[in-house]
Amino acid sequence: MRATSENYKGIEYIRISTLPVNQRKSIYKSINHKLIINILKDNSMLNDCLQYEHYIMWYENVYKTRAQERLDEVASGAAVLTLAFK
Repeated sequence: MRATSENYKGIEYIRISTLPVNQRKSIYKSINHKLIINILKDNSMLNDCLQYEHYIMWYENVYKTRAQERLDEVASGAAVLTLAFK
């Protein structure tokens, strides 16, 4: 499921720390870390932000593709299973 964006002073972003665990792990492994930005909001530094457009590109091109590959592997593996005893 895609995360909803936050908006601060015209910057549409998501916080990586608020993503589901599987997305959080995957995004840190697969995204260019130079895309992670800092936002100073209400005297608090948010240092794990990603512009929403970059998140959407990652979600569509990396995360969904990997999720579909895993589903395909499970489906193809299930067709190969046979009973050991008849």
